[in-house]
Amino acid sequence: NFIKVWILTFYYLNLARISPDKGKYMKKILAFILCAFLSSAASAQILTQKDIERHAYLGDMSWSTKAQVLAKQNPLDESGNLHLSVITEFEGQSKDELYKKIEKWILSMSSNSTNALMVADKENGKIVTKCYLPNVAKRTIGDNSYRVSICPILTFDFKDSRVRFSFDLSSYEVLKKNDDSGYGVMMGSFVFTGRGVTNDNQQWLVQESFPFGSKHPKVTSSRAFVNSNACFGALTEKINDVLKAPLKVEEDNW
Repeated sequence: NFIKVWILTFYYLNLARISPDKGKYMKKILAFILCAFLSSAASAQILTQKDIERHAYLGDMSWSTKAQVLAKQNPLDESGNLHLSVITEFEGQSKDELYKKIEKWILSMSSNSTNALMVADKENGKIVTKCYLPNVAKRTIGDNSYRVSICPILTFDFKDSRVRFSFDLSSYEVLKKNDDSGYGVMMGSFVFTGRGVTNDNQQWLVQESFPFGSKHPKVTSSRAFVNSNACFGALTEKINDVLKAPLKVEEDNW
C-alpha cells in the first residue's frame, strides 16, 4: 500500500506539471487517498471499529438517549471537558516497570517517537500523550456527511502496583462533506452544475454539542459523545493487556 501511494504521488505531480487544470483536480483526489491511507493505518494501530462498537452498546436506546445516560454518569468538568479516569491495581509490579511498559507501548504506536510524549517524567511516575482516533463517528444526511475524529489527551500516573489512566477531551474534529452536484440538459447534452463535493473542516466543543449544548447536529453529536466514551473503555482494556504482559527486555548480546 505504501508503494502504491508513492506511485500515485509521482504520477499526479507529473500530471500537474503537464496539465495544470487536470493536475489541480487530481491533487484533490491524491490528498483524499493519502488522508484515508494514513488515517486507516493510525486507527488499525490503536483501536478498530469493532472495539468501539463493542464498548458503545446501545441496547434498546437511541443514540441521543444513550448520550443523555452517559452525560449523567460522566458530567463535564469545570473547563467543559470530558474527563474520564480509572485506577487499576497490578500487584507485584514496581512503578518503574509499569512506567516502562506504557512508554514502550506509546512509542511503538507512534510514527514520530520524538514528539510522541508530551510529558515523560519517570522519577515522579507520569506520562502524558495525545492520541489521534479517526472516524469514531459517522453520519450521512441527504447530500451531506459527517466524519468525527477525536484527539484526547491521555495521562498515566504510576505508583508501585497501581496506575491511574485519564482521558481528557475538549472538542471533536469534524469533516463535513457537502455535495452540491447537479445536472441539467442543454442543447441535447447533460451539463453538470453546482460546486461538486466540498470539504468543510470544523471543530465542535464537547460542551456546545448534545447532550450538553445544542449548537451542533443532535444525532451526530450523540454518536460522537457515545463513541468517545466507548474509546475510553476500549483504550482501558488494551492498556490493561499491555500492563499485564511481561516486560520485554531487549537483548544486549552480553
